[in-house]
Amino acid sequence: MAVKLHITNGDAVVYTWRKGGLIGTQVPWRDVLHDGPVPAGLPLAELSALRAQYLGVHGYGNPIKLAYDFQKRDAALARCTEYDEIDLWFEHDLYDQLQLLQILDYLSSRSLPLGQVQLIQTDDFLSLLAAPELVALQHKRRPVLAETFQGAADVWAAYRAAMPQPLFEIRTGVPPQLRHLPGALERLFEEYPSVQSGLSRTQRQILDAVAQGAHSKEDIFRLAQLREEAAFLGDAAFAKQFEELCDPVAPLLQAIENGYRVTSLGRRVLAGVEDWLSSHTCDRWVGGVHLAGEHVWRWDEGAAAFQAPPR
Repeated sequence: MAVKLHITNGDAVVYTWRKGGLIGTQVPWRDVLHDGPVPAGLPLAELSALRAQYLGVHGYGNPIKLAYDFQKRDAALARCTEYDEIDLWFEHDLYDQLQLLQILDYLSSRSLPLGQVQLIQTDDFLSLLAAPELVALQHKRRPVLAETFQGAADVWAAYRAAMPQPLFEIRTGVPPQLRHLPGALERLFEEYPSVQSGLSRTQRQILDAVAQGAHSKEDIFRLAQLREEAAFLGDAAFAKQFEELCDPVAPLLQAIENGYRVTSLGRRVLAGVEDWLSSHTCDRWVGGVHLAGEHVWRWDEGAAAFQAPPR
């Protein structure tokens, strides 16, 4: 019997695999790569340690357990030459596509024979499938092509760059096999602050949800996610974004008796007549780009282009 390694986005899929009797080593990748630093120059082990520390500080879990889980995950990947086949099971959304890039980048450096790494892609969410449906997707796997390995490595390097232009320039040269990646990159660009309001798309959708009458965090999260073409935000990532919008220095949201409301500043920012970053200090990462203080790259949705920070 062939020895297989199966890698997917998170624990929910692994749970369903086990219910369905999928045979082989099963690894959830887990990392929320669209949030926090993903700088260039660090090998996988060092990057994983940095990621575990960041995620632990920002509400994604216990940092010690995160570090242990990432070490265990990375060790399974490092044994890639011991497997007859490596199956990568990933969805269409930004969360999954960034994980897929990271894994393909690592495997591209291991000189594996073509055909050993297989890709299973879906247009929907794997965790919503019943066990028989999920396991049956094995029959749709396709070997990862040499051009896909190289293209994924190039895009991953661009994502880790200190400026967004390399990723923006490479977006049209994505290998055809990674058919969901162009849409995911477009969505990523929208997470940069807007040139008009200083809001990311996620932040704008949260404010819109509250302005339309959602009051509890659960309803706000649900309504904001309904606006996504391919929802990618988890509970912890949403909580982090929500907390920033409640910044006491320049709050766009305010707690009230039955939930939350948009502040007067929030309404002006949402209308695009005031720039939130004129009163709020940005400090966050998008891949290798650190958006901090006045050094903030912005996304111009109308022009579909980046605006550089002032010199």
